[in-house]
Amino acid sequence: MESTPEKQIHVFQNRNFSLLFWGILVSNVAHILFSFAISFHILKTAAIIYGQGNATLIQSGYLALNGIILLVLTPLGGVLADKWNKAKIMYITDFIRGFTILGTGIFIILNPTNLGDLIGLFVMNVILSANAGIFSPASSSLLRFIVTDDELMKASSYLQGSTSFQSIVGVLLGGVFYANVDMFWIFVINGVAYLISAITEMFIHYEHKLSEDKITIKRVVKDTRDGLKYLITQKAVFFIIVMALFLNFFFNPIFAVGLPNFIEFGLATEPKYLLDNLISPTGWMSIIDIAFSAAAIIMSLLLAAKPPKEKLGNDLKRALFWCMIPVVVISLNMIGYYQGIIPVNTVLIIMIISMFGLGLSNVAINVPLNVVIAKRIDRAMLGKVSSVMSVLSMGLIPFSALLGGLVIAQLSASILYGICALGTILVTSIFIFSKQTTEI
Repeated sequence: MESTPEKQIHVFQNRNFSLLFWGILVSNVAHILFSFAISFHILKTAAIIYGQGNATLIQSGYLALNGIILLVLTPLGGVLADKWNKAKIMYITDFIRGFTILGTGIFIILNPTNLGDLIGLFVMNVILSANAGIFSPASSSLLRFIVTDDELMKASSYLQGSTSFQSIVGVLLGGVFYANVDMFWIFVINGVAYLISAITEMFIHYEHKLSEDKITIKRVVKDTRDGLKYLITQKAVFFIIVMALFLNFFFNPIFAVGLPNFIEFGLATEPKYLLDNLISPTGWMSIIDIAFSAAAIIMSLLLAAKPPKEKLGNDLKRALFWCMIPVVVISLNMIGYYQGIIPVNTVLIIMIISMFGLGLSNVAINVPLNVVIAKRIDRAMLGKVSSVMSVLSMGLIPFSALLGGLVIAQLSASILYGICALGTILVTSIFIFSKQTTEI
């Protein structure tokens, strides 16, 4: 008996997917470069004005402001994504972001004061965050409308792998550009990249039925409530989102607040460190991020080559366990550094190895979860549900960023890492031993 040959899936022959893939690639590389540089620029500028002790608090305030705006506006973005053309939402918001970034760069060049720079950056942050809140639900729910069921797993894997590739290129360029190029040109690169991405997204076409319903605050609240009610009925998916909410609460202060603080006020102040004649402190931050992204690309390619599974609960339990290990190792590593137990060169080596392990396990969690969500959620509800999931999973991030800055400023970095490690262990243990996981 002859076996049926396996169907070959060439997802890049799908024109809409290719436009989405390359458009996101261009803008995200520039955005990651920009985010990398802006984090250290804020720390340095704030340290000049308010001193090193409060600089981390200013940076965490910048991150918290971004998160709060996303929480408020993402539900509106979900309603818009279900009613308007998703590709149109994406290119309009990308045009706005591109011109906003270019305008802010010009303002900073013309403005003579450090305080003026900070004010300009915070105003820019408000505009960019507002547009991101509208953009994200449209972007995250568009894939289901432009690929077939057979293409979905590969498309999701390639997008996840692309995200990691973007991180590698973005942080590598960020480390090089921040050390050698005026900040103005980083603004220019990011702004132009958003404009290129917007033009690319203009050519994405899919079958869309225009909704005649008027969009009001009452309607937004109702649709958000409907999305939440629907999500609660999907018990396994809802359980995952709640888990992500608390994991993000403990992960975010380590990577968004703690590590930049270590690079700017720890590594940069060391008289000697590993390869200091070749690699700047921000260069080491690039290498640490690249270790994560390189591992993520490897895992994405491995998952893309595997046939899909119906049940993913046991795989997710294993992946989450192996995700917890590097987070705990990183935390203990940094506590050892701040307590004078672990030398800085050892800290850097352990950090790179741990971030590689975290990259592998992170993708092993995200790719199958994206597929589960895309298949289980009704297509008509994807925009609403996507925005609700974003709000729920990110709900505590603004507060965790602000609390991270406060803990470092008022207590110590060691206490911050200790809290995050214990919290990660607790959340992971609850998920691994829960019966809800078996439904996934």
